[in-house]
Amino acid sequence: MDPFPIAKTSWLPGDTREVEQSRVRQEIGMEYDSYRRIYLADGHEWQIAGQIAREDGKKYYIFECIS
Repeated sequence: MDPFPIAKTSWLPGDTREVEQSRVRQEIGMEYDSYRRIYLADGHEWQIAGQIAREDGKKYYIFECIS
């Protein structure tokens, strides 16, 4: 299962994407490096830059590509 079902396939530092909270908690298609406090997905390192709540009641994290 693709944790980030979007069309964009190349990422640069500073790019952002939204991921549903349940996918983050279950680490679907991603790994969390607790020592460095970053997520690893799609061959890149990501950090949580923020969070939003949608009208459907779901919470989403905004991830920023850091490398």
